[in-house]
Amino acid sequence: MRPMHLVGIRSTAASTGLVAILVEAGGPGMTAVPVTAREGLVLSEPIPSTRPGWVSLLARSVHMLGGSLLQIRLGVDADARLVCGLAIAGRDERGEVGEVPCAPGDALVLASALDRPILASETLLRLRGVDLGEQTMHERMARWRRSLATAIPEDPPTR
Repeated sequence: MRPMHLVGIRSTAASTGLVAILVEAGGPGMTAVPVTAREGLVLSEPIPSTRPGWVSLLARSVHMLGGSLLQIRLGVDADARLVCGLAIAGRDERGEVGEVPCAPGDALVLASALDRPILASETLLRLRGVDLGEQTMHERMARWRRSLATAIPEDPPTR
């Protein structure tokens, strides 16, 4: 698992939704997590001053039941769909850690509001990683055309 940091909220290419951009701490890994408009607003605040009421309710409930929220874990299932879990530790002598499935957007709001680490699996970064430096197909084709134009001589060779 790799530690990740939220760097911003962006609109998707078709402007039909929002994604939270997560970048690997000290590394090249980057991924985009779909979020709702409400989650995007909460996550885009520089200091989480207004957090949803359910965050405090969940944190207090876990605490009252003798547990603590350790971290957010992002991964992929067998069909390469984004999955998320809340790692929760018990207060017993064994200190067992369980994982509770959670919607990825909700998990990011929790991580931001409660200052918990976000971890992404190697598989997630490999299968669903984002390369913001990747050229679009149009740019790639233009580059190939320029390369071909300089590689092919204007006059055919004489025999």
